[in-house]
Amino acid sequence: MYVRASIGTLASLGLLDIKMLEKPYTAYILQYSENGCKAECLFCPQSRVNFSRKDLVSRVVWPRIELEKLIKAIKRKNVFARICVQNVIKPSFEEEFLEIIRNIRRSDIRTPLSASITPVSKELLIKLKELGVDYLGVGLDAASPRVFKIVRKPFTWGRYMDFIRDGIEVFGLRKVDVHLIFGLGESEREFVETMKKIYELGAEIALFAYTPVKGTLLNIKEQPPILSWRKMQIAKHLIESGQESKMFFVGDRVCFEKNFLQQLLKNLEKHVKLFLTTGCPSCNRPFYNESPKGPYYNFPSIPFAKERLAIIREDLEKIIVECEKNGEC
Repeated sequence: MYVRASIGTLASLGLLDIKMLEKPYTAYILQYSENGCKAECLFCPQSRVNFSRKDLVSRVVWPRIELEKLIKAIKRKNVFARICVQNVIKPSFEEEFLEIIRNIRRSDIRTPLSASITPVSKELLIKLKELGVDYLGVGLDAASPRVFKIVRKPFTWGRYMDFIRDGIEVFGLRKVDVHLIFGLGESEREFVETMKKIYELGAEIALFAYTPVKGTLLNIKEQPPILSWRKMQIAKHLIESGQESKMFFVGDRVCFEKNFLQQLLKNLEKHVKLFLTTGCPSCNRPFYNESPKGPYYNFPSIPFAKERLAIIREDLEKIIVECEKNGEC
């Protein structure tokens, strides 16, 4: 059986010789399909409707490799804190997905497992849990029903919401990470409102920045503005820490209390975790959304972020200036 693995995963295992500025803490595995995924997501290189390379997910290359060879290397090296298995939609993908998980467990690898999968039956989720999967990733991606239709996600918005609820029932509170991509055409308000809804359901939020890839058909050619992205990271923190009262909306823009922003700036080193990659435990996916040269959307580690604290500080200062200029704080 063949699968795909990210180049960072393969390099960490000594199966590829590339220079890495930061190493992944998680081994990332994707089901293999020569023709990509049967879904029609306009932003995803794996989608069958796009003309992009099928060895890409976002900006990262995922070479094909024999699953047996990959598993042996994972067991031999033992360098990962987690393994994440992801699906594509193709004939019989559910059974193949289960078989990948079974093969990992048969080889006596006890590394924690995440399953990142499109909506499937509750029965399949139970089987995954019985095989040792402890976290579920859900690629909702679009932050509103309106954007969901525009980017042509599979299934329906309602089906995804039901799937999130099923996942929470099976895996438990805060054991489901819902992937949201900022920059697909939603407003700041839409994005924040959906983050709030997801958190209220009992799930966690994993933030991704939209990354245009050559050959994809979505008519958005730029990544989101970095200041708007920082605001989404801050809003996520306030939602999760029960401090929603410190933010408010002016039209479709999200704003924050000036005193809160100033305190965040003053104690930035203490709060640098706000700007790290979010997802399942140990998911840092280095440079999934950005070049190693920047600009940096998600920072893959605390040391990496602290070395670039001046960048985050400058972004926050610009947000405060913008806030004051517009009379929004």
